[in-house]
Amino acid sequence: MSIKEFYTGCDIFITGGTGFMGKVLIEKLLRSCPGIRNIYVLMRHRKDKCITARIEDMLALPLFDKVRTERPGVAENKIKPIFGDLSEIRLGMSDDDYDLLIRNVSIVFHVAATVRFDEPIREAIIKNVRGTLEVVKLSEQMKNLIVFLHVSTTYCNCNRIYVEEKVYESPISWQDAILIAENLDPKLSEICTKQFLGSFPNTYTFTKLLAEQIINEKSDRSGHNNNMPMVIFRPSIVLSSAAEPVVGWIDNVNGPIGLMVACGKGVSLVTLAHKDSTPDFMPVDLSIKAMILAAYHRGTHNSSSDSPLTVYNSSSVKKSITNNQILQYSVKYLMLHPFDEILWRPRFFITSSKILYKYLTIIQQVLPAILIDFVLKTTGIEQKVNLVRLQQKIYLATMALSTFTLQTWTFVNTNFLRLLTYIPDDEKDDFDFNFENINTEDIFKNCLIGTQKYLFNTNPKKIKQAKNKLKKLVWIDRVLITLFFSFIAWCLYLITPFRF
Repeated sequence: MSIKEFYTGCDIFITGGTGFMGKVLIEKLLRSCPGIRNIYVLMRHRKDKCITARIEDMLALPLFDKVRTERPGVAENKIKPIFGDLSEIRLGMSDDDYDLLIRNVSIVFHVAATVRFDEPIREAIIKNVRGTLEVVKLSEQMKNLIVFLHVSTTYCNCNRIYVEEKVYESPISWQDAILIAENLDPKLSEICTKQFLGSFPNTYTFTKLLAEQIINEKSDRSGHNNNMPMVIFRPSIVLSSAAEPVVGWIDNVNGPIGLMVACGKGVSLVTLAHKDSTPDFMPVDLSIKAMILAAYHRGTHNSSSDSPLTVYNSSSVKKSITNNQILQYSVKYLMLHPFDEILWRPRFFITSSKILYKYLTIIQQVLPAILIDFVLKTTGIEQKVNLVRLQQKIYLATMALSTFTLQTWTFVNTNFLRLLTYIPDDEKDDFDFNFENINTEDIFKNCLIGTQKYLFNTNPKKIKQAKNKLKKLVWIDRVLITLFFSFIAWCLYLITPFRF
């Protein structure tokens, strides 16, 4: 059976469909699997927008331009928003919607999660652990379920350096975690956070590991004839699209992209990272192709499979490059194609010392920010961003990410690469995610192109103006550096006891 045939006639349920990976997943399914019947998307109302309006906004994004052109009206007809909330019992759905999904859905993609590193432990458990349990409970009742794919993260096992494609034990059971989150006072749970986390750096990685325990247990029910056919799909750091449906599509500045943007905007001149550490990454379109393929393979091999659960580490391994190289690429590109609005010339100093990072941040970033904020305020010039507050956010975010920028992990990706062998020859153009020949520098260049185009709306007509501003900032930077070192030399001269 081909991949497109597998998805033909299927009703699909997706949680997290409005997130970065969720949107790309929906777009790819609509474009490359035209036989899909319906895609049900779990959504909440947001501020003044209902779920229907949110779907309309999503479909108006450049991400869906190709679908609108090639298959006009398909997205509007096949995407069915379902009001619900991952943090609620029964996902906060109405009885009618709940029954609708039970009757019709045959494939589930559970993508939703809170990805905030600083999410309070109680909220993280409710959303990432109990939310997963509620999705599983719903799926267990689906009469036509073929496959359940759970999106995790390779870094949910960041307490070990070598991570295989298997489920590892957690320090506490998911049942106890949910019980504690439901009954413990929120303030008290925050006090106990460090004891909860143990060797885990944040609530995100910890709760994603707990969620995997649920999937593992629910898929392995010895003696039962109704084992759930399940997949755990672990993306590493997800970057902008390499090619599909547009080059460089991105809707956030998480991970290394945020670091590159802060450097390119000139708001971050100092970086806390080990220059030789290699963050593992994967372009979002390649990861989504593999995800669709993983569900297809699980669904077509249920009867012949020895295990009801397969784990895939969506990892680039050998294609990863060092933090130092990433920042060099960033500076190289942004010196040629600067942002419209920049505070300083793109440059960086990388250190693995938290103490040195702290003091250099104060000297090179915080003190200038205080001065600029003061000047703008006293002169009455309208200020778009409070720079001191921005520096505080950058510092806190950098410290939160330091666990990942100061280490390197090895993610075994044997199962993941084996998926390439399951692609039918006549569908390789649509689903081949082989990244062996991809140029790494091009990937990060495309990240910056996409960030400028889709997030910051950089005006290409202003490139000459931006370059002229950058030239001025480069000369000012050189002058200030020269004056600084001249001042240091003069001070040393004054305190030197022996003069010639």
